[in-house]
Amino acid sequence: MSRPQSRNSRRYARKQIKKIPSLNLVSLMDIFTILVFFLLVNSSNVQPPSSPELRLPEAKVEKPIEPSLMIELTNSDIVVLGRKVADATPYLQPESDDLIPGLIEELRYQASRGGQRGDSDQLHATLMADREIPFQLLKKIMLSAAEADYSKMSFAVIGQAQDAD
Repeated sequence: MSRPQSRNSRRYARKQIKKIPSLNLVSLMDIFTILVFFLLVNSSNVQPPSSPELRLPEAKVEKPIEPSLMIELTNSDIVVLGRKVADATPYLQPESDDLIPGLIEELRYQASRGGQRGDSDQLHATLMADREIPFQLLKKIMLSAAEADYSKMSFAVIGQAQDAD
């Protein structure tokens, strides 16, 4: 091999050593961090949370519940998104008011924060009520929700398998 050819081959070999491929992990970690936060924020648990003192009624379910504002109703409390808004005991009496001010106030607050809207742009709430709750109290809850512009109500139930016809 001639002298210029050997010199060129040495230069070429040196350039090959300097061209070690590298991977920028910082930008990859940023992308994956953003992706994880995006998935955490946008993933929703549609199944209602279960409370130990709340026994839901059983029914045949046609479709699962949509994500919405959860109102829990036990024999003693009215709870919206885990926060007690009213005592249910006084409203169990037939002579009590039809509207529940604490519930209306909380629902209006949730609506102002961008409450859950259904397909037709109506405010949507899901009522989780104990199976022993009298209908009069359920009616008062629904009237109070309607007063706060929550016109679409769903009831959470324990789903049963449908019989094949």
